[in-house]
Amino acid sequence: MKSLMKKVFAAAAAIATVFGLAATTVATANAADNATLTVSTTDAKFAGKTVNAYKMFSATVSGDGGSKAVSYTLTDEWKPFFKNSTASGLTGATDENVNDKANDYVSKLKDEDLVAFATKASNWAQTKTNSITADATAMVSADATNGSYTATFTDLDYGYYVVAVPGATLANASGQYATLVSVDSTNVNTDIKGDLPTVDKKVQVDGTGKDATDAKIGDTLTFTLTSTIPDMSAYDTYTFNFKDTLSQGLTFGQVTSVTVEGVTNPLTVNTDYTVTTPTVSDNTLTVAMKDFKAKQQANAGKKITVTYTATLNENAVVGGAGNTNSAKIQYSNNPSTNETGESEPSKVRVFTYGFTVDKYTGDEYTDKARRLAGAEFTLAPKNDTDSTAISFVQVSAGDGTTNAVYRVAKTGEEGATTTIITPASGKVVFQGLKNGEYTLTETKAPAGYNKLASAIGVKVNGQNNGTDTTNATVTITYNNNNGSNYDQTASNGVIPVQNKSGAILPGTGGMGTIAFTVIGVLVIALGVAWTLKRKNA
Repeated sequence: MKSLMKKVFAAAAAIATVFGLAATTVATANAADNATLTVSTTDAKFAGKTVNAYKMFSATVSGDGGSKAVSYTLTDEWKPFFKNSTASGLTGATDENVNDKANDYVSKLKDEDLVAFATKASNWAQTKTNSITADATAMVSADATNGSYTATFTDLDYGYYVVAVPGATLANASGQYATLVSVDSTNVNTDIKGDLPTVDKKVQVDGTGKDATDAKIGDTLTFTLTSTIPDMSAYDTYTFNFKDTLSQGLTFGQVTSVTVEGVTNPLTVNTDYTVTTPTVSDNTLTVAMKDFKAKQQANAGKKITVTYTATLNENAVVGGAGNTNSAKIQYSNNPSTNETGESEPSKVRVFTYGFTVDKYTGDEYTDKARRLAGAEFTLAPKNDTDSTAISFVQVSAGDGTTNAVYRVAKTGEEGATTTIITPASGKVVFQGLKNGEYTLTETKAPAGYNKLASAIGVKVNGQNNGTDTTNATVTITYNNNNGSNYDQTASNGVIPVQNKSGAILPGTGGMGTIAFTVIGVLVIALGVAWTLKRKNA
C-alpha cells in the first residue's frame, strides 16, 4: 500500500513540475490572484508606447518560498498555436494531448531556442487573423525614482505571459524580440524585450560617417540614412518610410542609392521605393518602400541604407548652432490596424563660418581710429589643390556705421565677384567658409595709402561637437606675412588691417622756389663782399 501511495504522489509531482521550477507539489487553488507585473527598460524611446500581455498558460500556485508549487494549464486561445507546428515548433499535438505536450515542450526550452520561441509566440499573438486579444494592456511611462521607463499591469491572474510592445519587431542587443514571464506571485518584475525601428543619419566625410561637418556655401554633401529591416511576420503589409527634414540651408540634390546589406544590386526607384522630393513649403525628403514585407521579410535584421546629396546654400546659418537636419523612420506599429509610428529623430549638423576685416589707419587700433573705405581684397584657399580666388556675392554694401557683408557665391550665381571692397565703416564680413587656411590679399589700397607689402594668412578653426543646441566654438587666427605660423588671434573673429599713408615728397615752383632763390643770392653776395674785403686788406 505504501509503495502504491509513493507512486501516486510521484506522478502528481511530475505533472506539477513545469518550466523547470524546482519546488513542486500537488497544486491547489490560488488563494487570490491580483498580481502586479512591472516591465521596464532604460531605453527612452519606449516612453508612451503600449505594452500588451497575452496569457498563454493559466497558473495555479500553492505554498510559498521553498515550498511553493506551480502548475500550468494551456488556455483555449493558445491551443491552435501549439497544434500548428510551423507556428510553435511543437510537433504531434492534438486536441487530446496539446496541454501536456505544450507544458513539456516549453519547460525544456532554453537559451537560443527559448528566445526563438518567444519571437514565434509574440508574432502569432499579434497576427490579426489569429484573433488573439491581449489579456492586459499598459503604457510605458518614465519612472523618476530610478531613471527607467516602466509599464505596470495590475490585477493579473497568475499565469505564463507573452509580453510584447506592438511595433517592437527588432531584436534587442541580446537578440530578443519579446518577453516570456511566469506571473506566480503577488509582484513580478521583468524587462521589456525587443526593439523599435530607428534611423542613423550621417554626413560622409572622407568616406566616414559623421554627426557634424563644416562646408562652404556651394559645397555638395553626401548623407546616409541607415536603419534595420524589421521582422514583419505578424503583419499583412508593412509601412516603412525614410523621412528626412533638411534645414533651409540645404538644397536637395538626388537620391543616389538605396541598398540592403549583403545584397549585391541596389534597389530600384519606382519598383522597390518611391522618392518625394522637398518643396519650398515642406523641406522633407521621403523615401517610401514599396511592398516592403513581400520583398524584404527574408532580409529581416539586415541594414538598409539610403544615400542622397544636398548642397549648402545661401540660407545657411553661419556659425551658431549650425544647420541641423533630422531624419525619422515611419513604420507600422500595430498588426491589427493600419496605424504607424515614428522613430526618434537622428540629427546631423552642417556648419559654415566667417570672419571680419576691419580696415583702419593710425598708430593704434582703437574704436576711435580712422576707418578706411575703398580697400579691395581677394580671398583664396591656401595649400589647396585650387588656390583660385573665391567668388562672393555682396549681401550688404555697408556704410559709415554698418558692415559690408559678402557670402561665398554658389556655382554660376549672378553678381558673383572675387573683389571685396571695404565701406566707410572699414568693416567687411566674409561668410560661408569651411575650416581651413586662406590667403587674404589687398589688391588695391584706399586713395592716399600704401598697399600692404604682404598678403595676410588666415586660419578658420570651428569646433562643432555637441548637441544641436550647442553653438560652435570658432577661432580665427592670422599672420601678417602669409606664413604658416598663425601667431595672432582675431578677437570676436575680427582681423584689424592697418594702412599707412605715403610720405609727402618735396616739389618745385611757387613760394618755395622764390625763397630758395633769395637765400642763394644773399649767400653769393656775402661771399663776394668777403673776398673783396680780403683783397683790400
